[in-house]
Parts: sequence; structure tokens; C-alpha cells
Amino acid sequence: MKSKNKKIQIEFDSEHLPVIINALETYSRLQSGQVAMAMDIVYADRNLSWDERQHIEGTVRFMAFPANPRREYDGRGGFYDQYNNEYDESGNIAEENEDWKNKKNRPHLDHANSSFGVGCPEMKGGTVAWEIKKAIEEYLHYQRNNGYRDMGVDGDGVLNISGIPNAKIIDTETKEYWEPVKRFPIPPKYQTKIADLIQSNKFSNVWTLIDKAFKNKKLPAGKCMKVEEKDSLYYVVVEKPYKLK
Repeated sequence: MKSKNKKIQIEFDSEHLPVIINALETYSRLQSGQVAMAMDIVYADRNLSWDERQHIEGTVRFMAFPANPRREYDGRGGFYDQYNNEYDESGNIAEENEDWKNKKNRPHLDHANSSFGVGCPEMKGGTVAWEIKKAIEEYLHYQRNNGYRDMGVDGDGVLNISGIPNAKIIDTETKEYWEPVKRFPIPPKYQTKIADLIQSNKFSNVWTLIDKAFKNKKLPAGKCMKVEEKDSLYYVVVEKPYKLK
């Protein structure tokens, strides 16, 4: 039986990534109903006026995100709405107009400034697109800052809502999945002691010794730290490290 989450690899040049980010964000915002924001991304070079942006957004939202029927009293004991549905005396729709029949199963946005957020079922593939975008942005953030976390939400990474495994980037040098971590080799004279303490499960003593080993060369703060062995050497691995000030 084939795996549902089959892994594939696609090779991109680094210069492709900004275009991919913009495409993913445009798609996600279009799915959310933020049409004008999507136009600002895809048509950034067109200098669209406010009126032009509003015209595009109004047209797309009217068709793709129609408002629910707004029932009004006609002053003569009856009711009407913008879709010309027919109402009974109790104010319930008695017969649906073809226009409403065509639009009633679409996502509905009733207010001009409303939109769907990431994770809403109406977003469909827009949520996954946002997650892919955030994975690429995080990678570029750390590349730009020499492997360190800096200010900016582009370094936050993916808050997975879709349940689909996050997009991953393969480091072209190590051929392994890229992670927002930095590895600091423990000084040679402490390597054997660290190995002995780990084998003896004396983990609190491991960190005491690491504090001593890096007394004169402070480790950066980060989300978390761990000790890792690689190629017979022990490293302190700092996840999402911040630059030392």
C-alpha cells in the first residue's frame, strides 16, 4: 500500500524562493478573501490606485465570497433581499432565486473588512500554502543572519494547523534536512569527560561541565539546548539561537 504522505524532492535555485513565497502568499490571501492584499503582492509594480484595488476586490468578493441574504422589510408586509429571493409571511425564504442557488454554497463574507484566517475550513489549500511559505521564509531568515534568529516574524517558522507534514529544506552541503540550529563543538579536553558522564546518566553533571567548558566563550541563548554526538565528537546544539550582544 502506497503511503499517503509520499515524499518528493524538487530542486530550486535560491533565486526562485522569493517568487515562490509571493505566489504562495497571493494564493493564500485570495482563498482568505483578502483580495486587495493579494493584488498588492502580485501587482506590486502596477501602482494600482485605491479605487482600482477596491474595484478588483469588490468584484472578486461579490462572486467568490457572496454575502448571506440581507432580508429587508418592503413596507407593505413583505420581505426582499439582494438576491431577489421570495419570502413567506413569516420572513422565511419560500423560493430561492437562481442567483442565490448558484452562490449559497460558496464561502460567505458579510462585511467589507472581514476575511477568513489561516486554519478556517473555507481556506482549504490556502492554509497549506501559508505553511509552505512560512517554512521557506524561516530558512531565508536564518541564511540572511548567518544561522541566527533576528527580529521579524519571517523567522517564526511554521505553526502547523493543516496536519500535513511541514515542508522541509535539504541542506545542499550536508544532504540532511535543514534545521534552525547551530552546533558548537565542546572543547577537546572535555570530550572524554562528557562521554563518561552521558554513559553514566549523570546529565546534570554534563551541563555543569558544559558551563565550565564555555565559561570564556558564552553560548548563545535559544529556544532550547541539547548535547549531540556526531562523527565521534560531542556538540552543544542550540535551537533557534540568538546573536550574543
